[in-house]
Amino acid sequence: MPRTTSPPAALLRLGRQTGQALIYGIFVLIGGMAALFFVFNTGQLSAEKTKLVNTADAVAYSAGVMHARALNFDAYTNRAMMANETMIAQMVSISSWLQYSQSHADDVPPLDCYTIYSVPVLLGLVEYAPLCYALSWEVGALVVEAANQGFSAVGPLVVAAGEVAKVEMQLAQTAMYLSFLPARTRLTKEVADANYTGDGAVKVDPIPLTDNYTLFDGKPFITPRTGDDRTRFRDTELAAAQKDEFVRDRSWSSHTPLPCSFTPRGDAVRTGSTTLNGFDEWKADDEANLRIEKLKLKLTGLHCETITSYPLGSGSQSASTSGSSWHYSGVPNFYEISDSALGYTPENPDPAKRDPRLQFAIRLTRANTETRTSAGRSDIKPAGQFNLYQGKPAGDVMAAVATSEVYFERFEARDHGVQELASLFNPFWQVRLITNTPAVLAAAAALQVGASP
Repeated sequence: MPRTTSPPAALLRLGRQTGQALIYGIFVLIGGMAALFFVFNTGQLSAEKTKLVNTADAVAYSAGVMHARALNFDAYTNRAMMANETMIAQMVSISSWLQYSQSHADDVPPLDCYTIYSVPVLLGLVEYAPLCYALSWEVGALVVEAANQGFSAVGPLVVAAGEVAKVEMQLAQTAMYLSFLPARTRLTKEVADANYTGDGAVKVDPIPLTDNYTLFDGKPFITPRTGDDRTRFRDTELAAAQKDEFVRDRSWSSHTPLPCSFTPRGDAVRTGSTTLNGFDEWKADDEANLRIEKLKLKLTGLHCETITSYPLGSGSQSASTSGSSWHYSGVPNFYEISDSALGYTPENPDPAKRDPRLQFAIRLTRANTETRTSAGRSDIKPAGQFNLYQGKPAGDVMAAVATSEVYFERFEARDHGVQELASLFNPFWQVRLITNTPAVLAAAAALQVGASP
């Protein structure tokens, strides 16, 4: 007969097998917990690093925007002062021209322009004759006189108002220049703190890794121009003012179409222009004369000689630092990029110096104890062997570096195709983030060694 196992013996063997899988389960559970803790810590570290990098980008870009706005502010105020200077040139030009016109009205009666026997008509001065008749006409003379008197009263007030505006713009430039660095420091800290509101502390290095605003080829990127350093502004404002033909040259002439002969001929010549003398005076002068000449027989032969000369009026007006009722403080002090930066042009033989760019690199750090990892502010804390899975950044701080760059570029090319060069007379400064250079990364790595939270 087959041998049968009694029920008590079978139950005994089953009891001895109970709990064998539990040993393996404990090892699996421990490994799972370790993996879960590792994934948690890694996720928190990745989130912290991403947030710190994004914050560094925001700080660097905000500083770059501030740099671009400072450059564009100087450019806009320089252009405003340029317009102000041009206005003064136009005002003295109009005043001088009106004085000349009134003087002309007083001087024309001997020419008999109010009769059909007008000297200009008899001489064939076709271009000048209409003007002579207009200023000989009583109504025309009264209009010129009233205009001259009115402008003589208004002109000094307009120039004075322009001087006040110029002083205010110079003060605004100086205030911006002096307060810029402290304001930038505050801005970078505020942007960093705003990104970490309610999430611990973050630190912005007080000294940037790269700061071309403070030091560009050995000098500040923006420099004040005073004294003889105002030549660039003087030349530019003179060129701007003389784009107005009335300021540049108010001259004309009218001549008898026949050559000099025994019959009288005439030349009516008017000269008028406005110049900037040195740094201290806008001066306008207008004058006209009519010269009558004919051939005369001399012992040495025939000679063309002047037989009569008529003054046709004159006028003069200046705005200067002294000796003029129109007070003018002179060519303004202003701010411009450094001479070194101005030397960065497309024609520069050095390819690296064909476009001045202002770079700013900043490093942000976050103490390990401030992070949401197990080593920081997380409620999950490791113990025992789990400490092996903790990350320990160099110097117990996490760091991120970002670099912004301000560059000069028109939004649209000009129609005539001429490329505008970087300066503080054109407000086309823009900002962008760029890749950190090896030098910046090396400097950041050097700071990380031995850093303290």
